[in-house]
Amino acid sequence: MLLRAARIAVVSPSGVSQPARLHAGMDLLRSWGHAPVLLPHAQNVHRYLAGTDEERLTDLVAAFGGDYDAVWMARGGYGLSRILGALPLDRLAPIPFFGFSDGTALLNPLAALGRPAVHAPVLHALASLNDEASRSHLHNLLGGAPAVSLEGRSLVEGEAEGRLVGGNLCLIASGCGTPAQLDCTDAIVLLEEVGEAPYKVDRLLVQCRDAGVFRGARAFVLGDFLPVQPPDSPGGSMDDVLLDVLAPLGVPILAGLPVGHGAANYALPFGRPASVRGARLHVEC
Repeated sequence: MLLRAARIAVVSPSGVSQPARLHAGMDLLRSWGHAPVLLPHAQNVHRYLAGTDEERLTDLVAAFGGDYDAVWMARGGYGLSRILGALPLDRLAPIPFFGFSDGTALLNPLAALGRPAVHAPVLHALASLNDEASRSHLHNLLGGAPAVSLEGRSLVEGEAEGRLVGGNLCLIASGCGTPAQLDCTDAIVLLEEVGEAPYKVDRLLVQCRDAGVFRGARAFVLGDFLPVQPPDSPGGSMDDVLLDVLAPLGVPILAGLPVGHGAANYALPFGRPASVRGARLHVEC
């Protein structure tokens, strides 16, 4: 996927990074033989954003301007949706983009245009949060692995094929009713979330369902749903919440994939042909 000594533009289109954690991630890329370059505004701070909208947009456009071999998000958080409408997607260099969480807002539009888009750890977490298995998996993917195969557990059995789309559930729900609303037609849909109580996950899923986001989906593959249980909650598992909304759609559902905001966050290329068979997701790179 990346040639050795690739020049990688490091951008902060969303939240603010802790410098030590960001540079640890960049050092790891250097140890793999690549050359990460921190763009000028990547460590700016504007309230809860890594710089003003203009600064973050300027860096993102420059990253895809032709001087680099790939673009990597420093951190997630919030901010990409504020500048997505001003980003000239059709004029961006067709180089790989790596990120997740808030990166969901850009991963899916790029993948829809046939651009390389990889749901992958952000640099802020890569060296300090993600486990060695996730790093090894990512290293192999960068080196040209032909496919990714991850095992989960079947909540609704079945087989399906389609391109891989999706990402963070909150970001997908935030896109409802906007030009960036996700199209899941004929797709295998990855979903993950963090820090949301079960009733909030329920609400997000219902919003997506009722907005037509999930219309035409061929399967759902579920990563981490790391919940916050509200006080005095009657309980119930996250699987129950997910099945309540997704099972009536009548397609296979595979849960427990090592993808999301936990230590295990295996990289997956979006927009690529994928299949669900048994308890396994297979994605061509």
